[in-house]
Amino acid sequence: MNAMLHATTDSPPEPVIAHAWLTAEEIRIIRSQFARVGEDADGFARDFYSSLFSIAPLLRAMFRGEMAEQRAKLVHMLAMLVSQLKSPEALIAPLAALGERHRGYAVIPLDYECVGRALMRALALRLGDDFDVASHAAWNKLYGHVAAIMQAGALRG
Repeated sequence: MNAMLHATTDSPPEPVIAHAWLTAEEIRIIRSQFARVGEDADGFARDFYSSLFSIAPLLRAMFRGEMAEQRAKLVHMLAMLVSQLKSPEALIAPLAALGERHRGYAVIPLDYECVGRALMRALALRLGDDFDVASHAAWNKLYGHVAAIMQAGALRG
């Protein structure tokens, strides 16, 4: 019985949203701005990956497949996030599973930081002056939640 209890307490915790989710205003900002970048979703994804590989050139080697497919996956994931902003509990399972898959690609915590920086840079490129302090804070808060859930999922897997 002790061995069973010990095994249970040593297993990683289930991913949860540990900090306050997004405010109504942050959700409004993200939805509005995602609609704008979505007008040229592939261009936005190109900007993202260009920024990512500029920030962290070694990450380029992780992407062996067709980048058009990878760009589509990025846009699809962002669309899923934005569609569920008012239901964050619905995001936990898919993001944790995504984190588990990324563990198989040898993604490390520093890589998540680079992705966050690339996301902010791509948003700034696409939105220009409209990507203000409040916008940066809202997107950064969302990405912080996403990265935390994915990393918890990677530990669980």
